[in-house]
Amino acid sequence: MSIPDAPPDQIQTPSLPPYSILSPLTETSPELAPARRLLEEYSSIAPEDVDAHMQAIRTEAHRISHYGAYNSLSFLNLSPALHDPRFQTIAALLRSNSSSTFLDVGCGLGLILRQLTFSGIHSSRLYGTDLNADLLDLGFDLFRDRDTSHTTFIAGDMLDDSDTPLNETLNGKMDYIYASAFFHLFEREGQVNAAKRMVGFLKEGGAGVIFGVNGGPKIEGWERYVLDEEQWREAWDEVGNATGTRWRTEMEVESGEDWIWVRFGVYRV
Repeated sequence: MSIPDAPPDQIQTPSLPPYSILSPLTETSPELAPARRLLEEYSSIAPEDVDAHMQAIRTEAHRISHYGAYNSLSFLNLSPALHDPRFQTIAALLRSNSSSTFLDVGCGLGLILRQLTFSGIHSSRLYGTDLNADLLDLGFDLFRDRDTSHTTFIAGDMLDDSDTPLNETLNGKMDYIYASAFFHLFEREGQVNAAKRMVGFLKEGGAGVIFGVNGGPKIEGWERYVLDEEQWREAWDEVGNATGTRWRTEMEVESGEDWIWVRFGVYRV
């Protein structure tokens, strides 16, 4: 896939080092500017009400799930997507092809899917799945679009092959799958199993692209969760052998003393 320059009107964040993505965010954090715009213009929330609204949703999200992003406003950070050339390219392809479909795996409250809708992609072609149905529902409260969004949201377990509702809703229907901050939740075996499931979600003859980011702090054992380039390629060779498919992998790594951030793309060949 050729990666052109991102459309200027889609880049809404300042240039930030990767580790800022891992840092706790507050109402004044510059990384939240795109989410603030989304809440004001997509959700029609008055600017003076946005801070209180974000904090109220964060409190409820933390009650539902103790996932680290809900310890602060980090769950509203669009920087990983808006600074990702693959994401920008695929968003442009979605806008230009009225039949292509997009799935966000581990979508949480559905931030990315609302951003894509706001950028001009009809929500009926967007799908989101998360293990926690209450988070999916809370997303409607966050964005105030329960009666207007046509996005398909479905709760399910990506590691449970027998999850019938997930299979019936998604199998064979996707062109693009976004898996941001998802694979690193599992060790290699879990990542391979989740990847095999994603392959089943892709259309026959469709675009066949799976992409996103992995990363986090370099705490003890982090190497089991953030695979390097060779391990990632070998994992997808295993996925291909198990599913009768072939895959080309790409990876860019940015690493510091105590953090690592990985962007990846996987393409069916």
